[in-house]
Amino acid sequence: MSEKNPPNKMKPRSGLVTDGLERAPARGMLRAVGMQDEDFKKAQIGIASSWNEITPCNLSLDRLAKASKKGVTAAGGFPMQFGTISVSDGISMGHEGMHFSLVSREIIADSVEAVMQAERLDGMVTFAGCDKSLPGMMMAAARLDVASVFVYAGSIMPGKVDGRDVTIIDAFEAVGACARGLISQEEVDKIERAICPGEGACGGMYTANTMAAVGEAIGLSLPGSASPPSIDRRRDDYAVKSGAAVVELIRSGITTRQILTKKAFENAITIVMALGGSTNAVLHLLAIAHEAEVDLTLEDFQRVGAKVPLLGDLKPFGKYVMTDVDRVGGIPVVLKALFDAGLIHGDCLTVTGKTMAENLKDIAPPDPDGEILKAVKNPMSLGGGITILNGSLS
Repeated sequence: MSEKNPPNKMKPRSGLVTDGLERAPARGMLRAVGMQDEDFKKAQIGIASSWNEITPCNLSLDRLAKASKKGVTAAGGFPMQFGTISVSDGISMGHEGMHFSLVSREIIADSVEAVMQAERLDGMVTFAGCDKSLPGMMMAAARLDVASVFVYAGSIMPGKVDGRDVTIIDAFEAVGACARGLISQEEVDKIERAICPGEGACGGMYTANTMAAVGEAIGLSLPGSASPPSIDRRRDDYAVKSGAAVVELIRSGITTRQILTKKAFENAITIVMALGGSTNAVLHLLAIAHEAEVDLTLEDFQRVGAKVPLLGDLKPFGKYVMTDVDRVGGIPVVLKALFDAGLIHGDCLTVTGKTMAENLKDIAPPDPDGEILKAVKNPMSLGGGITILNGSLS
């Protein structure tokens, strides 16, 4: 049997593992993990999670991964959960540990590839919460070119100190202020104890939230799934729907590289520029494009970014965090505003099986609120949040 022309279209890869007399040993092992006779006819879906207890960014992932399995099962697939590593930049910064941050992205992509290729799973739902784990999962999807949906862990809620919101950035700034004698160590301690009130990724438009927004803009995540906070049970609903979506992608014959086109990457650049997203998005998008065999360069960031206004008044440079974005409608608000202005490619395919334009029509997000998210005609600035330097300035 060839994977190029499988007899069961719902098993484009796993048929090599489950079908035929010679696969009796493999079927025997799969029976031990819960597969029954009828399950061998179903698409096998990898549920790849970077859950761990090392950092709050990932604490929701086991819950969400289990929820997605319900969606896979309901849609007619068979879910198979496995894990990979994750490193916390917030904990690793300032010492030797930071040397292992970026390389963790490659380990994540490689480990997911290893499991998916070795077991010949037909599709996957990937889950991540920390900075490097989001692009790591997207790189794996691009490299494998199977049906795939990405699910974000969600951002943390802001803490409170003396009635004001505080985030991780306040702790960094408090350390500097204390070193200069501007505040006491007791005040630093109060901030330290408040900045992370529970699970979730850092709340500003840092790398994790930036790449979560990229997931929506590039078409790898369900519309609206980037902004709900980690503790919000809407995340569980998105996880269930993502599990069902990957089975439907297999049914429709849609794989990741059909979604990750050059136009899709331009949409991703556009959302990063409009939100004032992390500069790390540049190196991550270049890496994902490399895996997808899409020609993306620094010149593309400058070309696309020059046309995109800055719409988000978001930390670290602004006032607000991702939970505020969620409160006014989420990432679809920005995508719709940019689409209406002719700055988003509406014909790009997404994991819903529909185009970006069709998704936005279905959601019908509200207009920007004008405070957290500015209107295109009244932006924070006319240029996007990132500029590419060249020559002696670079």
